Amino acid sequence: MNAPSLIKGWCPGALRPMESGDGLLVRLRITGGSLSAQKAQIIANAALLHGNGLIDLSGRANLQLRGVGASQWPHLIADLSRHGLIDQDAEAEAVRNVMASPLAGLDPSALLDIRPVVKALEARLVSDSALHALPGKFGFLVDDGGRFGVFGQSADIGFEAIKSNDEILFAIRLGSSETVALIAPDQVADSAAALAKTFIKTSNKSDKSLKRIKDLIFLIGIKALLHEAGLIRLITLPPKLATLPPFGFHPLDQTGFVGIGAPFGRWSANNLTALADIAAKDGMGELRLTPWRAILVPGLDAKAAQSLIEKAGPEFITQASDPRLAISACPGMPACRNASVRTHEDALAFAALPSLSRPSGIRLHVSGCEKGCANPTATTAVLVGKNGLYDLVVNGKASDPPRLFGLDKVAAEAALKDLFKGVSR
Repeated sequence: MNAPSLIKGWCPGALRPMESGDGLLVRLRITGGSLSAQKAQIIANAALLHGNGLIDLSGRANLQLRGVGASQWPHLIADLSRHGLIDQDAEAEAVRNVMASPLAGLDPSALLDIRPVVKALEARLVSDSALHALPGKFGFLVDDGGRFGVFGQSADIGFEAIKSNDEILFAIRLGSSETVALIAPDQVADSAAALAKTFIKTSNKSDKSLKRIKDLIFLIGIKALLHEAGLIRLITLPPKLATLPPFGFHPLDQTGFVGIGAPFGRWSANNLTALADIAAKDGMGELRLTPWRAILVPGLDAKAAQSLIEKAGPEFITQASDPRLAISACPGMPACRNASVRTHEDALAFAALPSLSRPSGIRLHVSGCEKGCANPTATTAVLVGKNGLYDLVVNGKASDPPRLFGLDKVAAEAALKDLFKGVSR
């Protein structure tokens, strides 16, 4: 097998990795975000043996192994394949883009255990070759209706568990639309396929290729799209308000879980191994990956949870109020060949700004270039790297026109202080 060359504007996988500044980026899609402690250790060992030992937890709860050499890549795939961590082919891998509530099957507040639903959806996406024509960033979401769900996360087609007249149903939400369709849990895979095929068929007929579900809604309207897919039971359902990400200790029934994060999702293989060891010794032997830069360790009692938090120390994130959670940052240089600034190093310095020390979601995006890979949505402030300095975009995305140009780190910090003065607390 030969490693592919650099291609921009697509999502990497394991079988179709992306070349970056530090080698190949190999992305693993973990079904439902549920990872046994044993497989976490296998991934960590593979990252050390075949890569540079760095592992990123992405905003879609995927693990990304960094620094894999082209000559090592076939050996990495062979090692991971032996443990069932690699898809049958690159097309199946690319379409299996499903995010799920990370505590599925464990959260007592959930309306149902969505793990069989997630597996059925992934199986349909993989087995139906017609669905392999979906764009690489086209994503699905399955929310169990519990207090640790993934509502508020970006998805093209979302399935949200709700209770209606003592019946458990799924509301199909397309993008952020408030018009939803209601279906039974056993209809999720078929409904997803019908909507996806409607998207593909319309995109093929359109003069302009459609990339996301919002493009199709703009073209034909939400109700027409749902009806075209055979979905006729429609209601209006406002989106739920996003809750604080679950960092620290949270009790469940007899035990609980600890949510722990690494700044900007960057883990070392050794740290992942240590966390897996704790999960095997003190927990229920598994980790749950989340889109909030957190790895959840379930099955811990209060004493074991406190011990883990103390061992983690200030290097890691164990509180939802941690100011590092208010910043998104791409890998930057030297990991990315498009970057001319050290985004992680600079973002850690910016985290000391008093205005970021409260749980309020992403307010600052530090981007190595105008592509804005770490955060595709608008934020209060975006620092965009250019020729070793920063341009400042206000209330926009990294690709938007800047307000200020050519700021070094000191000037950028001063500009952020001035900007955040006017942001209400």
